[in-house]
Amino acid sequence: MMSTLLRHPSSRLCWTLLLSLVAGCASTPERPVVVKAPTPQISPKHLAGLSLQLIARMESEKKWYAALSWLDRYRQQYPASDTSNLLRARALAATGSTAEAEKYFNKLLSGPLAADGYQGLGLLAAAQGQQDRAIRYFTRASRHNPTNPDILNDLGYAYLQNHQLEQARSALFRAGELAPDDSRIWSNIALYYLLRNQTLQAQEVISSHQLDWDTQQMIHAEAARMMGLNHPQQGLHAPGQTDAATQSTQFPNQPLTQLFTANPAQSTNPSRTAP
Repeated sequence: MMSTLLRHPSSRLCWTLLLSLVAGCASTPERPVVVKAPTPQISPKHLAGLSLQLIARMESEKKWYAALSWLDRYRQQYPASDTSNLLRARALAATGSTAEAEKYFNKLLSGPLAADGYQGLGLLAAAQGQQDRAIRYFTRASRHNPTNPDILNDLGYAYLQNHQLEQARSALFRAGELAPDDSRIWSNIALYYLLRNQTLQAQEVISSHQLDWDTQQMIHAEAARMMGLNHPQQGLHAPGQTDAATQSTQFPNQPLTQLFTANPAQSTNPSRTAP
């Protein structure tokens, strides 16, 4: 039977191919299939985001001039965005370019960072002693972002500066409940109580939030300044501390220092970082 099959040409060809295949499988070991992984591609959008993160970190470290240099480089490579405009506005404000900073804050008012834009404009106005204007800007900012404790704190402090204590109370207490661990806010709340001559309540806030001695001195000095007194309240000095030293101490919640500093080399509020 086998010999009959092998006589047919097509059968002989099939058997030849089959035997060759079997022989090849037996003599050649299988080689693993190597698939070359594709090289990961980073999109320009992702690179732009990384650049903005780097610049934001510089600003959090008060490296305002370095941030401006990197923003210039960013502008050469990528189109401007709300985030880059905000970072530039803050750096310009911190380095004293108020008019330019105002221009960039205004660019934000119709976009998703409108709250930051209004807050920045409020800080600039407050730094120039324009409390009514600052209050209007902070109010607009809080409407765009009503749960932001930093904006409410800025608004409350501006009300205190403008001697509008009841309005300050609403803004500051909302901020305090939204950010119960923020000592800046509770410093302002203690200041509010002192301005209302509610010394006991002010001391309760100071004690419950463990505000240190230097901060207490700043709060009392600020209350004295706002009430038009020549000297802080008596009996508040640490041993050996002079009136001159107390009066030269700067209150930690002055509006401009909450996002910017007039002296880029040294922040008067180092605990605060940029968004």
